[in-house]
Amino acid sequence: MQERVPQWVYVVIGVLLVVVAVLATKTFTRTDGERLATAPIQSARDLPDRDRQPQAPDSEVGQLRKEVQESANRVRQLEMRLEETNRALSAAQEKLKTAQRPVERPAGAAPPPAPAKEQPAARSPEPSSPPYSRRAAEPGQYEVIRTTTVFDRPSASGRDVATITRGTRVTVVGSEGDWLEVRSKQGRPPGFIRRDDAMFVERSSESR
Repeated sequence: MQERVPQWVYVVIGVLLVVVAVLATKTFTRTDGERLATAPIQSARDLPDRDRQPQAPDSEVGQLRKEVQESANRVRQLEMRLEETNRALSAAQEKLKTAQRPVERPAGAAPPPAPAKEQPAARSPEPSSPPYSRRAAEPGQYEVIRTTTVFDRPSASGRDVATITRGTRVTVVGSEGDWLEVRSKQGRPPGFIRRDDAMFVERSSESR
């Protein structure tokens, strides 16, 4: 024989189903209410942002108008300065024309005398400088400091007589200008060497 399920079990199951249905209904109702309550708040928050967006172009337009006005004022100031400059330039040109205009003389008036030319002062004659004279060389023994040529007369255009090497001692008996007259110990005719090519060493025994 099968055992019967007690009746109270069915009653408990029915009560549980009713409780679950009620809880589910309350949960859905609360969620929808929160959504509906949150939607107006979010819309209210979005309104200031939407109102601010049209204000941004208005502020930019105002700034541009202000800059345009300032630029116009500057242009006016420049125009005024340019006009003043043109006036000053015109006045200066008139003065220049007046200054360049020749002075009108009355009819029959004699022209002004021409300025007298200054005569250059006569220069006094410069004193002539005396001819250069070099002191006569002292006779005696000289040493040739560089190889030199002996000429037959006191001039570079004279005839070459001999050549004296450096370090050679010569006997000088006189001088003419820049030339020394030397005498050969071997009995050769006297000749002339340049004064700058020899250096005085000592007096000769004859002149002592």
